[in-house]
Amino acid sequence: MNEFIVGVDGTETAHRAATAAAELAAKCGVTLHLVTGVNRRGGSTVSAGSDTWHVDPMSDAEQLLAALRTELPAPDITTAVVVGDPAGALCEEAKRLDAEMIIVGNRRVQGMSRVLGSIAMDVARNAPCNVLIVHTT
Repeated sequence: MNEFIVGVDGTETAHRAATAAAELAAKCGVTLHLVTGVNRRGGSTVSAGSDTWHVDPMSDAEQLLAALRTELPAPDITTAVVVGDPAGALCEEAKRLDAEMIIVGNRRVQGMSRVLGSIAMDVARNAPCNVLIVHTT
């Protein structure tokens, strides 16, 4: 139990949460585990006019994590792309790694989402460990 997990999805909010998580992990001397969730494995072909290209959510997610890993200020960073909803992916990774803490941003922890739910609130309700919600607004 010596890891912090942070969920990222390419948004500015997630980037701010990841930066805060990396700084905290570095200060605490723990591994930071970057996690992103995708809806499905495999790619699909998209066509628009005469252009056709292949969209692969797993590959896109892996590229996001690789880029973020190089810019965060933590010495020990691991990554994982998990198939499933973001909150569930974070909680499952925390269980798998016996993590000490899950760190998420607060993008939707305001207004009606306090009643209806958000990723941060879903993680807080279901996490097998401590949860830190980073103020990112």
